[in-house]
Amino acid sequence: VGWACAVVDVAPPCPAEADRADGLVDASRQLLKARRDAEAAACLEKAYAASPSYLPALVESASAAARGGDHALAVQRYKLALKQEIAPATLNNLAIAHQAMDHHEEAVAAYRRALRFDEDDPSAYYNLGTALEKAGEYKLAVRAYKSAIDLEPEEAKYYSNMGGSLAAMNRTETAERSYKWAIKLSPKFADAYYNLGNLLLGTGKVELAIDRLEAALKLQPTHEKAIKKLADAKQELENKVAAFKVEVDQAIDKAQKMMNRGEI
Repeated sequence: VGWACAVVDVAPPCPAEADRADGLVDASRQLLKARRDAEAAACLEKAYAASPSYLPALVESASAAARGGDHALAVQRYKLALKQEIAPATLNNLAIAHQAMDHHEEAVAAYRRALRFDEDDPSAYYNLGTALEKAGEYKLAVRAYKSAIDLEPEEAKYYSNMGGSLAAMNRTETAERSYKWAIKLSPKFADAYYNLGNLLLGTGKVELAIDRLEAALKLQPTHEKAIKKLADAKQELENKVAAFKVEVDQAIDKAQKMMNRGEI
């Protein structure tokens, strides 16, 4: 009889005694690897307290704060880290923390700084585009998404997001093409179907909108936005049918009256 033994990743607890910052950071990494996030975060705080200028403690405690939802603390620590070393990863994480706090202009600035280090990174342009879009800078967002597409033309999410900025600029035909490209590149991309359906509904193409929204829900049945928008679309279709019936009834009634008067 063979016995299967489960391998358990056991990380030692964070040292109770005061320890060097590097040792505390190492311990926190083991805790994080073992998915003991709260203990890892507490250990990183110990590391930061032991040596506030120790760069790994600054960066990793900032990331722990962001994971825990304390984005203001994350921003503070990332900024301190950047005073010691300007690194693209830290700038990107700073931007993400700013976005989580709806500080979109600050996020844009951080993403732009990160791009100075690597102008050939399509994801950096994509991230910049999302921040610009949230800041209401749709034209610049489109430019950023196009830069991402130039570098990675097969990535569907770039086209889908660009469609959103184009739609916000009332460039609906171009936005529709952008969403369709996203779907062509990734036929199982539920968000792209939803975005296209939402656009079509806004332009009065209700039947087509329903088709695309149903496609989104077939791929992702729990897509809350698609569920709500599909209900809106079906209601609008019912309203259109009811309005058409009223128009037909009125036309018939008018014709009957004209016949009664001998006008036709």
